[in-house]
Amino acid sequence: MNGSIQWISWVKHGVVFGYLIAMYMFLISMAVGAHLVTLFAKAYYRDEDFLPLEKVGTFLPLLILLLMPFLLLVDMTHPERSYTMYYHWNWTATVAWGAYIMPLCVISYALHSFYLFRPEMMVAVREGRPGAGFYRVLLRDRIEAGSAAEIRQRQQKAERLWANLTIVFSFLALIYVGMRLSAFKGRVMVHSLAMVFIFMSLAASSGTGFMILLGRLKTAIVPLTQPALIKRNRFLVDFGVILKYALVAQLVIWVLYLIQLNFTGTGGKLAAYIFLGGPRAMQFWILQVAIGLILPFALVLFQSLRENSLASLVAGAATMLGVFFAVANLSIGSQLIPLTHLEWEKMAPEPFRTAFGIIVMVILFLLFMASYKILPYETPVSQKSEA
Repeated sequence: MNGSIQWISWVKHGVVFGYLIAMYMFLISMAVGAHLVTLFAKAYYRDEDFLPLEKVGTFLPLLILLLMPFLLLVDMTHPERSYTMYYHWNWTATVAWGAYIMPLCVISYALHSFYLFRPEMMVAVREGRPGAGFYRVLLRDRIEAGSAAEIRQRQQKAERLWANLTIVFSFLALIYVGMRLSAFKGRVMVHSLAMVFIFMSLAASSGTGFMILLGRLKTAIVPLTQPALIKRNRFLVDFGVILKYALVAQLVIWVLYLIQLNFTGTGGKLAAYIFLGGPRAMQFWILQVAIGLILPFALVLFQSLRENSLASLVAGAATMLGVFFAVANLSIGSQLIPLTHLEWEKMAPEPFRTAFGIIVMVILFLLFMASYKILPYETPVSQKSEA
């Protein structure tokens, strides 16, 4: 084995399954989950008033995917060596697949976002609205005639092409994350194809929770006309229904996974015990199950609660918190299984890395809020009337 491949395969024990890597996998799941849920909802509604939420579910996940590499940059001891995966190909290395899948996912999201905002940006440039100079640069001074609806109609093929490609790369990203976690040797807890299905269920839950949370915040920040506000609230209430069933699916998959572990020998029983009564039991029962599953399910179970803005905000935030700890329990818990002795492995505290991860999350949130003020999420009422 040559030196380059050796450095890809050999990663320090404490690096692979830290909180930053858990956050990395959580953000991938949440971002692509939000985008997939949004696209499928768009196909169901076929309503022009859903367009602002489609922009939220495409551009904000793009920001997440763009900032994720910083987590790896801080977590890995030699991040520059990861570039060797582009030319030292290894068919059995899941990380090598991700070296191609994630950049292609980012590119497809970026181009889809561009086509979603393009009609409104052109109208803003022609009418000299705030931000027109910035939009003109993005459009490379190629301004078309017609209303936003007419421009969108002309670019429909290109917009749908990139939307379909984002679906392909989103599913590949989820498969990559699930297989990435299950590819490491000697870890019976995660060495299972069940990881792929677990991450798909986590993506559906956290992605829907993300859309509810950011959709409610956007509605509060950006003023809407009364008819548009009524429709927007209806869409967000329907997202609550999606979240309800996504949480049920997540619960079923986790129950099946824990049952499966009990049929995989002593190592599997030990892995299940880490969740149920071992060193990750508190994080599992309180943060993942009680706060991340039971609380949001109760808040979206009834129509009256789904229509309540505060209840849906709490449900979205609790779901995202629960999914993060689900990923952390898998990634960190698998590291605690003893391999050569009879005591649980110890994981050293990571205050710097944990603080850095929190800083990245805060930066992402500020970018989300700033984008609501900078980018044309809403179609002007005058343009709607022309359409």
